[in-house]
Amino acid sequence: MFAKFKKVMLVFCSGALVLTAAGCGGSADPVEPTKSSPAPTTTATNSPPPVSSSPTAKPTPTPVPGSSKGPAKNWPVPKMPDAAMKKSEAGIKAFAEYYYALIEYTIQTNDTKPIKQVTKRTCVECGSTYIDPFDNNKKAGSWLAGADIKAVITKTILQPDQGIALYTTTQGEMTLYMSDGTLQGVFPATPKPAPMMMLLKFEKGWLVESMEYLDEKS
Repeated sequence: MFAKFKKVMLVFCSGALVLTAAGCGGSADPVEPTKSSPAPTTTATNSPPPVSSSPTAKPTPTPVPGSSKGPAKNWPVPKMPDAAMKKSEAGIKAFAEYYYALIEYTIQTNDTKPIKQVTKRTCVECGSTYIDPFDNNKKAGSWLAGADIKAVITKTILQPDQGIALYTTTQGEMTLYMSDGTLQGVFPATPKPAPMMMLLKFEKGWLVESMEYLDEKS
């Protein structure tokens, strides 16, 4: 699925209880009346502890990668870094790294929506390798375990409305399981880093226009 090569050129309630004590008692001899005085009062305050205005944050579920026991769970959607939104060589590098985080997310979850949002359909390699197969996996209920795809950016080039990223990728072993947990196949890890090129188009942000494998220099 992944190990192939193409030749290219380049997110008050305070209840106060008031107690009134009224002195009341009997005596054998009458006593002269005295001026009445206000009965002493005692105020007891029993306030509940203050309630926090913000709800208690729920702990973030631990991501569980796919395995023979089932597909990945709680896998977080990668968040695009601010740097990846900039039209600069640094922005190209940040975006290319972000895109590969999306590839890893897609492989683990069969969720292609995030990667589609930053991919032009002109990118044949993106569709045939990183989008369409996982849409099909989702429909079939099958899943992949493994992958661990990484990209190392070696050079970026900024043009008026385009960007180019040159990089190498590595991929760990991947195992495909069918919906009933049956082992369907194993994709071996890449024996060494593969050189690639990513062509980007800037349209209010970077979009992947094409991806190609490059010939290695002899």
